[in-house]
Amino acid sequence: MEDASDPASAPARPHPRGRLSAGAKAAIAAAVVIVLAAGAGGAYADSDHVARQDAAARHAAAAHLVAVRTGLDLAEDSAVQLEAALTALGASAAGIADRSTLDALTAAVLVLKNETDKPAFPRSAPLSALSDRRADLDAAVAAALATVPAVGESVKTVGTARLAAAGSASSESTASAKAALAALSAYLAHHQDPRGLIIPAVSAVKAAEASNAAAVAAAAARHSSGGHPGPGAPVCASDVLTCVNQIRAYYGLRSLSSNASLNTGAQACAERMASSGQMTHSAYPGGWSRWGENIAEGYGSSVAVFNAWMASPGHRANILRPTFTQMGIGHVSAGSWWCQQFGG
Repeated sequence: MEDASDPASAPARPHPRGRLSAGAKAAIAAAVVIVLAAGAGGAYADSDHVARQDAAARHAAAAHLVAVRTGLDLAEDSAVQLEAALTALGASAAGIADRSTLDALTAAVLVLKNETDKPAFPRSAPLSALSDRRADLDAAVAAALATVPAVGESVKTVGTARLAAAGSASSESTASAKAALAALSAYLAHHQDPRGLIIPAVSAVKAAEASNAAAVAAAAARHSSGGHPGPGAPVCASDVLTCVNQIRAYYGLRSLSSNASLNTGAQACAERMASSGQMTHSAYPGGWSRWGENIAEGYGSSVAVFNAWMASPGHRANILRPTFTQMGIGHVSAGSWWCQQFGG
């Protein structure tokens, strides 16, 4: 009989369910440690990335602030140069450009100067303050530049008229002034910045006027010394105003217009002298930027008194003065008292 306890015949012993061996537990623990370590490394990596982003943003902001400050410094330097250039332009155009346009230019340059004269910001000034300063400066520059075209238009208009009145200017100076005015006109017509052309146009017109004045003075000197003023000189044979305008036209000056108030004043002057028997000048009547008076006694005709005045340097200067535009004449036959008044 076989032994029932023989190992070879004994049934196998099953492992209990739900329990891990020691080796399995060790493997699982090692895996957990590795996962936790990897997670911790990822957390450290995310934190470092954010720090780099913050540093880059701070660096970009600082660089932008430096750029804005540098741009403001350059803009202020440019505005100072513009202020000087526009001041010189206004000074050059004075006497030719319309007064109101020059006043507008002067006022705009003053605003610009107030902006450039502001104290510098400290290095710690925020971006908003720098941006506001730049906006104010840019607005002042734009406003100043906006007044320049009107000055150019006025120089073109007045300069053209004054050149036309300078009939005795040399051909060279006349041609130069015409070319400068044409260049200015072309820029204005195309809405281009005329700053570089205004001063040359003013200078050219003034040079033509100086040439005209020199020619007039030379001709007047020849006339006063008894010499003939030149071929085609007028021979006066009419009323005093006509004689005056004939000789002014000969010397390249604009004609004078008869003026009622000057006629009244001149007649009162002639009657006063006739009544007193003395040659005396009138008091300045007011209302004129420029005013002058010629008086005479004993000349029996308009031609005679006109020739007498032209032979006298002081009286001739009034007759040929370029700034006069109006004239009046007074006459009392008894005693031949004469008075001639000018205004401009």
